[in-house]
Amino acid sequence: MPAFVLAAITAVAPHCLRAQEVDEIVVVGVTPVSSLGQDLNKLPFNAQTIGAGDLQDSLSFDLTDHLNSNQASVTLNAAQNNPLQPDLQYRGFTASPLLGLPQGVAVYQDGVRLNEPLGDAVNWDLLPESAIANLTLLSGANPVFGLNALGGAINIAMKNGFNFATNSAEVSTGAWGRTTGNIESGGNNGSWGYYANLSFFNEDGWRDLSGSDLINFYGSLSWRAAERSAFDLAVQRGRSELTGNGAAPVGLLALDREAIFTAPDITENDMSLVSLNGSHYLSESLLFSGTVYRRENDTDAFNGDASEFELCEFYGDSQALLNESDEVEDRLSSELGIDLDFICAGGNDAITDFASLATLIEQQATLAGLDPSEFELQDVSGSISGSGTLSDEAISNISNRGQISSGLEGQLTFLHEPGGFSNRLVVGYSYFSGRSRFRSVTELSGLDPLTRSTAGLGTGAFYDEAATRIATETVNRGLFFIDSLDLTDAVTLTVAWRYNDSEVTLRDRSGERPELNGDHRFSRFNPSVGLAWQIDDGFSAFVSYNESNRTPTPIELSCNDAIFSAAQQRVAEQGGDPDEVEFECRLPNAFLADPPLDDVVTKNVEAGFRLRTDLLQYTLGVFHALNYNDIIFQSTGRATGLFANVDRTRRRGFESSLSGSLGNLDWFANYSYVNASFDDSFLALSPNHDFADADGNISVKAGDRIPGIPDHQAKAGGSYRFRDNLIVGVDAVFNAGQVLRGDESNQLPETDDFVVVNLRASYRIGDSLSLFARITNVFDSEYESFGLLGENPQEVLDFISDTSPVFLGAGAPRAAWVGVRVSF
Repeated sequence: MPAFVLAAITAVAPHCLRAQEVDEIVVVGVTPVSSLGQDLNKLPFNAQTIGAGDLQDSLSFDLTDHLNSNQASVTLNAAQNNPLQPDLQYRGFTASPLLGLPQGVAVYQDGVRLNEPLGDAVNWDLLPESAIANLTLLSGANPVFGLNALGGAINIAMKNGFNFATNSAEVSTGAWGRTTGNIESGGNNGSWGYYANLSFFNEDGWRDLSGSDLINFYGSLSWRAAERSAFDLAVQRGRSELTGNGAAPVGLLALDREAIFTAPDITENDMSLVSLNGSHYLSESLLFSGTVYRRENDTDAFNGDASEFELCEFYGDSQALLNESDEVEDRLSSELGIDLDFICAGGNDAITDFASLATLIEQQATLAGLDPSEFELQDVSGSISGSGTLSDEAISNISNRGQISSGLEGQLTFLHEPGGFSNRLVVGYSYFSGRSRFRSVTELSGLDPLTRSTAGLGTGAFYDEAATRIATETVNRGLFFIDSLDLTDAVTLTVAWRYNDSEVTLRDRSGERPELNGDHRFSRFNPSVGLAWQIDDGFSAFVSYNESNRTPTPIELSCNDAIFSAAQQRVAEQGGDPDEVEFECRLPNAFLADPPLDDVVTKNVEAGFRLRTDLLQYTLGVFHALNYNDIIFQSTGRATGLFANVDRTRRRGFESSLSGSLGNLDWFANYSYVNASFDDSFLALSPNHDFADADGNISVKAGDRIPGIPDHQAKAGGSYRFRDNLIVGVDAVFNAGQVLRGDESNQLPETDDFVVVNLRASYRIGDSLSLFARITNVFDSEYESFGLLGENPQEVLDFISDTSPVFLGAGAPRAAWVGVRVSF
């Protein structure tokens, strides 16, 4: 941290504090379950708190929208291009609904782990923002929050009849046919309380064929006894149908930013949750808290995509479905003089079937003094089941995954004063069981030439080699403690420790692929230690060291680069051709054999200062996190690739948050610098890269930036109250460019920097009625928040001249909504 910054804070803070006395204490939960919170100034790490009023006043349409607009070090990637399916990045660590991303943020809802069993994914659409009472974004590799808390944790507390005791309803409508609303009611009689919330979302989407809808219900029944006992029984039900047609080629975006590459890409979630959490004082100094829950989520996915096959219709009636690359086809033409397109259109009466084509290739290669195996084609028509109708226009990846999470967490909080100094010790145990079943098929399909959609155009023929039926089970056990001891009236020492023990089991359910079967076990002790120093009233400093880990997900264990070598060796031993082994996974529609990956371990150091007065609040922090055995997804196409361990990756930087009030004006400003880079040199697979070698590899050097993470982020905003009933607000977000996924070597241009400005206003009529409006992207900026290397777009879009394989996630244009809120 720059010395002049520390000096300035130290010099200014006492003066500010003498002018403004500060009495408010911000209390933060330090474990996933309900318990006594800790004074923010005694925490040795950063914590950003958000209340229900903050969420409502920002007029954000979901939680991730609010976090992106207001919180330091948080950014969103529009990989799916659906507003309810963003990749959320915090300090360069991810929480996303997409399978295959390295999930580095743990998310809890009243003690319920929301990271799904199959890929640790987080379905933001199933988290109703209007039912949230408060949440805390905690920084660092916090071991107390268990697996996936590598970069931080989001701890969410939901509303109940004791923190929400009124009735309200809200509805809004506007651009893109988007209609949102919720109705909620809560109350209590002192002992019993209830809360119910029903919310919905529906839109056509700003891009072609991108409609989505969502409905969520959350309810709770609560009981309180003389401030000694508290119990909440919660029920949640959520259903969504989300269309996120993903990134589009740069050549297509240049013609039409609303256009899509292929369609549809639909995800349907059907989730139910029952949880019971509570606390009870066993004595004045001993508190028990716990949570038990069961959560089920059934997900259907339908993804229309470009076909990698070529239908060959020989002279006569014979057909073959070829699984070949453009490179082989080009070499057949340039080196052997064989025009495959001409032959496959029936133009050569001497080639009447696949066997005669293979003979021709062998003869021509031999005459040219070349190895015929380098030009070998594969006919997969024998692996087609169903109707047998062949097509090379497109494919539809159809999958279903059912996931059941059940768990419990219990803890004891001991309050005592050894030597006259306050001490708070929390000891706990957690158990999580996640069972999932995964089924997928790949159907040959036609493609609508106007919409580029496969919906309703399936041929009823299925490529059996891509079919998967698998069951997985993940069991996580954790034992933890966190102890905060006041060494003096101003200095607090916090020590934490957690032991994680995880078992991951995979079983093939098709009976055809026993190589998928595997059993894995991971265990680790994760420590944490930190100091917080209350320098003056409202002014404190902190420093900490902590560790956390995550285990490889079933997806990663079943689809990694070690598979390729193992599979090639196995095929060679059986007398087959190892070059014919498939070497990529189409997420989430492919599992391969199962050699182990190492678990990911993060070691994090951070330090900072907090300043709080009646006029302003300021936080400045620096962090340095090293990931050991990090798992990355190496792209081989728009939705394909492999997982691989990388020895080390690094995320370091600083974040600065400033907010305050001046008369009728409330304002904030954040700046974050996140340098996320590889700390190791290695070869990465990226065959569509301009600088890839003959094997499709690019050379990644230590210091190259990790794709998808902007290094500079800035946010600012404020709201002004005109009289007592009109509030007008504005917020702006700046993100620097990011490296394309698939360009881990940093050799290609990044996405462009961008700024997005939003306006909002609310007008209160009486005590119970409010009108509100929001305009997003006021200046109608054209920007992209995500990029990757896909395939040559001319395979699908024969009308564009730009053959660049760069695909970008385009930002939404200017839009406006109006709404009404009533309390009763």
